[in-house]
Amino acid sequence: MAERIAHYEIVDVIGQGSMGKVYRARDERTGGLIALKVFFPDTTLDEQQQGDLLARFQKEASALTTITHENVVAIQEVGSFVGQEYIAMEFLDGPNLKDLLAMGVTFSLEDAIDIGVQVLAGLDACHRGGVIHRDIKPANIVKLPNGVVKLADFGIARILTDATISRTGTVVGTPNYMSPEQVKGDEVTPRSDLFSLGVVLYELLTRHKPFDGENITAIMYNVVNLTPPPLSFYVEDVPEAMEQVVERAISKNPEERYASAREFQRDLLAVDARVPIAPAAGDKPNGVDASAVKRNAGKAANGSVTYCVDCGTANHSKSIICSRCHRPLLKRDMAVSFAERVYQIAPEARYDRMLTVVLNTVLAVIIFVLLYLFFRG
Repeated sequence: MAERIAHYEIVDVIGQGSMGKVYRARDERTGGLIALKVFFPDTTLDEQQQGDLLARFQKEASALTTITHENVVAIQEVGSFVGQEYIAMEFLDGPNLKDLLAMGVTFSLEDAIDIGVQVLAGLDACHRGGVIHRDIKPANIVKLPNGVVKLADFGIARILTDATISRTGTVVGTPNYMSPEQVKGDEVTPRSDLFSLGVVLYELLTRHKPFDGENITAIMYNVVNLTPPPLSFYVEDVPEAMEQVVERAISKNPEERYASAREFQRDLLAVDARVPIAPAAGDKPNGVDASAVKRNAGKAANGSVTYCVDCGTANHSKSIICSRCHRPLLKRDMAVSFAERVYQIAPEARYDRMLTVVLNTVLAVIIFVLLYLFFRG
């Protein structure tokens, strides 16, 4: 490893991906720490593929230098040193959400909304600047000690105006957080980033990934086909409005999602302010919950659903084994019904117990009196 690239002194490696490495480095001009992303093409790729990656790297650098926003990692310099392309970025001294989740941090509704609102502000700036992040996930969202949330790692960002480098049919992203269109290799739009953020918010609130599996194939299948349980399946006191927001964000159909980051942000702020969220395009104006109607219609068409209490997978109501984790399914409706029956018979059970105690006491007194009279006579 080179000890120096241009006027940056390398301290150590802090990340590595398909397009290069990220170093912690010190700017010799200012003495401050920066994150230095250096392009290192995969040597297993052919010359054409390496050229494509380099073009993407250069496009990314060019686009990101035009984006200045508090919630997006700042780009300080883009350059080349001895034929080595690099990007000098703001060094983020704080944990990412993946680290916080691993440490057992619990995120309240207010925490999740605050993070979502800040990420959406950054995404809005990116989308308006022509950049789709394509890899929104907890590891790429950093929360600084002052509470500011930063969107980082644009290593696989797609430039909207580039129709050749990121071609249809190429799957790029992290499976658990990819949108269905990413999984299928279809055209990716800014709504794909909004889907991924919806998945992140779901995980922050429930500590469960809505789309998971034993391997990548299973995860990708679930992203395209699985409808995860609502937030209230895991969190009892989550507002219905928040369920509606997340449900809309992770809709399989991009057209049913939020049209923009600002629209998504507006509804999150409405949930935080405890005011009704604005109806989505196509919703009935009489205040009917269109998402609830859709859920009920789906149940009527496909039969009732039983969610696994271990992994949250939706299973057919007649199933007795979970299709994902293969554990016995607890029929929650049966459990509730049983609890209601116990509650109803509890008073009678208490009266029977009291009567038994009284009768046993009377019987004991009679036996004691008989024994007393017998021995006395």
